[in-house]
Order: sequence, then structure tokens, then C-alpha cells
Amino acid sequence: MTKRTQPKFTSEITVRKVQDMGGDHMVVAAARVSTSGEEAYSYADGTALTKDGLPWTPKDSVGLISYLVKQRHGTPFEHSAITFFVHAPIFVWREWHRHRIGFSYNEESGRYKQLDPTFYIPPMDRPMFKVDDWKPGRPKFLTINQLGDEIGWETAQNRYEQLCANLMLSYKTAYEMYEANLAMDFDPGLARDCLPVGIYSSCWVTCNPRSLMAFLSLRTHEPEAKAVSYPLYEIEVAARAVEQIFAEGWPITYKAFCENGRVAP
Repeated sequence: MTKRTQPKFTSEITVRKVQDMGGDHMVVAAARVSTSGEEAYSYADGTALTKDGLPWTPKDSVGLISYLVKQRHGTPFEHSAITFFVHAPIFVWREWHRHRIGFSYNEESGRYKQLDPTFYIPPMDRPMFKVDDWKPGRPKFLTINQLGDEIGWETAQNRYEQLCANLMLSYKTAYEMYEANLAMDFDPGLARDCLPVGIYSSCWVTCNPRSLMAFLSLRTHEPEAKAVSYPLYEIEVAARAVEQIFAEGWPITYKAFCENGRVAP
């Protein structure tokens, strides 16, 4: 009897920085070229001076970058880049790949390798139960504890456990069918068709700060933002990890982004 592969169930979404290029100084350099020409290179190589003849410091960049973000002069933010490695369910990639301007992707291929049996199970603290006045454009959900206050914690817990059981059964069955298709030497691009969107895929993602700010404005929920977004829980988990990396590499740009209502320039 053929030994069947045991699926792995997880709620983890991995985001790791692979590399970055540039920083706040490159935003300044790109903006200054319009008025300084070749002299703007000094902001890129660290030799720029202030009007007083002192070395240019990050503090000196605050005013210009804030102005660029506020006035939505966006192209200076396109001269840097970050590359991430991301491991997430396919249904997250369906939303992430909608961000095309300023993004580059290379994803693992089910045509060329057997996909790993790693599947998504939501964590217990995920908001997941629809509220009474639920609206598709502004979806809101209750956690297990919040629903438990209304119908009893045990009942709410049982619903969550049934969801997980349904998902795990369907994942297990689908992967068994996938392996059976592969064993019959079908084209891997056809054999994978039975797999659900809950299976994980890994991808290299490269973007510039301008495109990343547009991504963050749509894939995070901030009640104080100028345009409040209601993203899927799982893509917001990934976006928050990306946001932390962005904040560390471009602290002045990130601060200006937040102070101006999280609107991308």
C-alpha cells in the first residue's frame, strides 16, 4: 500500500526581507535632481551639505519628504526597492497579485515541482463570524469570544472546531487526489487542479516604496486613515509584517505616510 503524505496545518504567514536598496536619502536625491541637476547625486552618496555648509543628516530630510507625501509627488519614492520572501496561502496571493504597478513577482510553480502539503487553518482569535448588519463593502466579523457572549462560548467554540474539521478533511482528501493524479503521470499542471486555495505557495516580491504605500493603504485597516480599508484578515497579517520592514528601512517616509492619512503619494 502506498504511504500517504500527511498534510501540515498552520496559521502562520511568513514574511522575510531578502534585500533592500536605497532609503530616505534616495527619495531626497530623486526629488532634488529637478532643481539641482547633477548636484543631487551628493544626496545619494552622502556628501550633501545644508545651506549652512554642514553635513546633510536624516533630520534635514523630514521637511522635503513630508512635503512630497502631502502634495502627492510620488515619483521620488520609486528609486528604492525591497525584496521579500513570502509564504502564504493561495487565496492571499489572489489578492496580493492584484497589486501590479511597481511590483514584481516570482512564485513557485505547480507545473515544475510537487506542491508541499501545507494548508491554512485560521487561528482562534481571528474575527470570523458575520455580524447581523454585515455588508460586503465594509465587512465586520466577531471573534469566538465575542460570539460566545451572544450564544454561549461552548457553542461558538464548537462552530470553530467544525470549521477546522471541514477544512482539514477537504485538504487531506484533495491532496490525496493530487498525489494520485501525479502517480498516474498526468501533467502536473493538470494534476494540481483539485487543490484548494488554502494550500500554501511561496513567492519573491519586489516593490518600490511608492507601490508599497499603495499596498499598505488598501491592505491594512486603520480607522483614522483618510480612506478606511477593510482587508481580508490574512493579507493584513502579511501587510503588517511588510509594514514593519518598510518602517525600519524608510523611517522618515513611513512617518510622513502615517501622518498624511496613509495615502500613497
